[in-house]
Order: sequence, then structure tokens, then C-alpha cells
Amino acid sequence: MERIRQFTASLDHSIGLIHRLESTMLEEMRAIQSHEPDRLQEIVSEKLELVTQLETETTQQKVWVELENYDFTPEGIAGFIAAFDQDNRLAQRWSDIRASIARCDRLNKANARLIERDRKRIALSLRILRGEDGVGATYNPQGRPEADHQHRRTISQA
Repeated sequence: MERIRQFTASLDHSIGLIHRLESTMLEEMRAIQSHEPDRLQEIVSEKLELVTQLETETTQQKVWVELENYDFTPEGIAGFIAAFDQDNRLAQRWSDIRASIARCDRLNKANARLIERDRKRIALSLRILRGEDGVGATYNPQGRPEADHQHRRTISQA
């Protein structure tokens, strides 16, 4: 069946794209860790292009699955694969894609944590440069935060 061959080819293309995405996300992690903003910007652009290509493939895969009267849900895809996978090749490809997506998700979360850690470090450095010693704010009688002015020192006083 032609649609199944096309679907299989699309899965193969998606696997290649997602492996490239994984590699790109590892490069992103290295760029974050080594504080290379120019390189990071290049990597983010590449990552977005790969995600766009994956979305295009996924949209086409959805069309093929739905043309065979299956929903594009985990259950529907499982039924589609069971109905048309004579040699277990589709199931293996789909399993590879799901595993790669899980790895990309973990990498994305790790990269977000790295960025947040750096953001907090920079915010603390800026507070110190402004003469704030990083001690938490106190509250006035109205319950509003109020900087503790007893601990304010400029960088030249520190």
C-alpha cells in the first residue's frame, strides 16, 4: 500500500530529524555552560528549524493515519501500526521516535534549568553591584516588601 510506504518513509525522515535535534540540544547545553551567546543564538535558530520540519512531518503522518480511519492518538497510532505493520518495522520506528522525543524533552528541561541558574546568578550579581547584599526584603506594616536599607552598600564600600 502506497500510503504505508509513505508513512514509513516519513517516520524514517522524522527519526533523522529528531536525532539531529538531540545533537543540537547537546550543543545548546555546551553553549549555555560555556557562556557563548553568539553560538547559542545560532543553535537556537537551527533547533527551531528542526522543530518546524518535525512538525511538518508529523502533520503529514497525522493525515496518513486519519485516512486509514484511525485517530492520531497513542491508541489510534497503536491500532494503525497493528493493522499495517507486517514485519514490526513501523512499531520499531515509532518506538525509536518516542524514545528520542523523551530524551529531547529531558535535554530541553536540563537546558532550561541551566539558563535559570545563570539568570539567578546574574540577578544576584546585579543586586550586589547596586549595593544590595542579597538579604531578603522585609515587610512594612501594610504588608508590602521593603528593602532593608541597613544592609545596603555600594560596590566601593564592599
